Amino acid sequence: MGLIWLIPVAGLAAVFYAAWLAYDVLRRDTGTAEMQDVASMIFEGAMAFLRRQYSTIAVLAIVTAVAIGLIVGSVSDGVKHILSTGSGDNISIQYGSTEVGQWEEGLLTAIAFLLGAACSALAGYIGMYISVRSNSRTASAATRSLREAITVSLRGGAVSGFLVVALSLLGVSSIFFLYSKVLGNSEAIAPFLIVGFGFGASFVALFAQLGGGIYTKAADVGADLVGKVEAGIPEDDPRNAAVVADLVGDNVGDCAGRGADLFESMSAENIGAMILGVAIYTVTGDLVWVVFPLVLRSFGILATIAGLTSVPFFARDDDQNPMQPLNYGYYIVSILSIIGLFIATIVMLGDEWYWFF
Repeated sequence: MGLIWLIPVAGLAAVFYAAWLAYDVLRRDTGTAEMQDVASMIFEGAMAFLRRQYSTIAVLAIVTAVAIGLIVGSVSDGVKHILSTGSGDNISIQYGSTEVGQWEEGLLTAIAFLLGAACSALAGYIGMYISVRSNSRTASAATRSLREAITVSLRGGAVSGFLVVALSLLGVSSIFFLYSKVLGNSEAIAPFLIVGFGFGASFVALFAQLGGGIYTKAADVGADLVGKVEAGIPEDDPRNAAVVADLVGDNVGDCAGRGADLFESMSAENIGAMILGVAIYTVTGDLVWVVFPLVLRSFGILATIAGLTSVPFFARDDDQNPMQPLNYGYYIVSILSIIGLFIATIVMLGDEWYWFF
């Protein structure tokens, strides 16, 4: 239990680090007037697309949440208290009295769904905002040095990455604490009540990925057919409006959409691992088995902060392979993550640590 405090600390650290990265990117030179013109068109198009998409998703999410609450409340028997009987090799899991009624389960699942959708949309929106703002700044930095270009581009992309992980960690842990400690439910059944969080994240990811992908592919084909074939305009020429639309779709689909997709995957991993930990918790009565996956995620966040911060120091000259400093940062993250896994298993799992290291 001694490392549970690391969950909110790591989550908040990731949020503040992402804010610092965003500040560092936005304060840099935006480039020439031509760079700024193209960047402003992409930014305006991306924000307009995202506002329209998210307004539609918001309406559908509310309707879906109501439907989930009604369906779960109608067909579910509620969540029963989980009990373990026997000892040694003869342990069996049984269900006791109903701890959460069927309509309460429907309401809590619907609330978790909306929270998951909101966190997923927020992570994607902020990540895409910084992404389109960092485009011209990266191009401007590339005219000066490789190191600066790597720093700007990496930090611009890392804003989305850190927010995805941080909001997933903080969202899952906060709703777990709310449903267990605040509402007074057993820690053994709380993970089952927050499954809707992952479903809400998946809901946003579905629309964000498909919407951005269809948009960018339609613009890409139109730019090729009309621009190159009919008008004879070179590929990726900003005079072709379809090229700008294609770049807008790339930012929306590959930044907001990919961020929502990663958020959904990470939330599902966290919740799934917590549900697996419930099986051991019912036998031992120790909460560490439920929150252990979140502690591991926290160590991963801290390791990534250290690794990302170190990358610019390995980019020394313009003749260097850009992948080399990135690989060094990856090595640092991997080593620190292994150390964090070792510490977490030793401190939290005691004599059973070697089964999970």
